[in-house]
Amino acid sequence: MVLIRRFIVLIILMLALACPGRAGTSDYVRLHVIAADDSEAAQALKLQVRDAVLASARELLKDADSADAAWHLVGESMDILESAASRCAREAGYDGPVRCEIGVFPFPNRTYGDVFVPAGDYRALRVILGEGAGHNWWCVLYPSLCDPETIEGKPVFYSAILEWLKGLFGGEGS
Repeated sequence: MVLIRRFIVLIILMLALACPGRAGTSDYVRLHVIAADDSEAAQALKLQVRDAVLASARELLKDADSADAAWHLVGESMDILESAASRCAREAGYDGPVRCEIGVFPFPNRTYGDVFVPAGDYRALRVILGEGAGHNWWCVLYPSLCDPETIEGKPVFYSAILEWLKGLFGGEGS
């Protein structure tokens, strides 16, 4: 009985420590754009603002060689990023508030192409349109995984246990 308990504890520890193919939350800088509401117009505006912020962020972060460097650049460039978001919103005819903030925010599991990014608290740039009561859009600014054409953008189920078992028995996955 003692041997079985030790084996179970060993398995639990292995599962807790083994999360193959996953980087830590400090390896990323995320982007989160929140629409004013769920109307068709607000959702379309959210995507336009996303594209403007991404274009600006890509230029700002092109020489960043780490998530820490990217985070520092985002913090230093808040006025540039917020200006890009506001300018885009105004050009689209939106006259409500547009604000950017940086901080550490919770994100759900996401898959970007073939890259799985687990749920967790991430350093992020958040762009909020109006009251921020609508559906949102998120991606990874650094390393750049923000390709709106290929991102599924839907939550995915992730199980460290399942991934570990797949790896152990040679199944697909990590």
